[in-house]
Amino acid sequence: MSHWLVVALSGVTNGGKSTLTKQLLEVLPKSTNLLCQDDYFYPEDSSHHVPCPGGLSHHNWDIITSMNMEKMKVDVKDVFTSRPKEDLSIDRNSPGASPTSECSSSYRPILLLDGFLLFDDSELTELCDLRFFFTLSREQCWERRCSRVYDPPDPPGYFEQCVWPMYETHLAHVKENVQNVHFLNGTEDHFEMVHQKILKAAKIVLK
Repeated sequence: MSHWLVVALSGVTNGGKSTLTKQLLEVLPKSTNLLCQDDYFYPEDSSHHVPCPGGLSHHNWDIITSMNMEKMKVDVKDVFTSRPKEDLSIDRNSPGASPTSECSSSYRPILLLDGFLLFDDSELTELCDLRFFFTLSREQCWERRCSRVYDPPDPPGYFEQCVWPMYETHLAHVKENVQNVHFLNGTEDHFEMVHQKILKAAKIVLK
């Protein structure tokens, strides 16, 4: 097992994963690393892509084979063999930090993983010490999806044919096959709870 604490923030598209990740990076040690699954999509002209179901003339970007997961796992393991970027102290003046708390100087460095299909890769899942999964209703997800711009853009029917069915399939897989997952309602603020779980798991002692 790596001495790094690996925290997975996964789940529904537009569920709040990246927002929470940014909040955590503001208060966790500067030694904290981040890898985003979205950075591993194959190029649009890659032969790895498969067409959408339902006859849409568009790649299905919502399945695990649309991403180079082998490269992501190599990068995760490279982090494990690297030295933390800085010392592991926490800035008590950072946003979200308790102004009256002091932290011990001995705890594990932290790696955050942000991605909507992290738990579709069993090897990557096994590397994760903390597993969080965001959920939304179909209506909430559609409303948020409509406010985003994608490259390439979603064609009409993509949400109905790919985004939501793929999410439901992934959610069912996680519920059935992935242990110790904290399910989070994407409409609620989970920052403090997740922050405290990370601190505890990283063996930071709050005095």
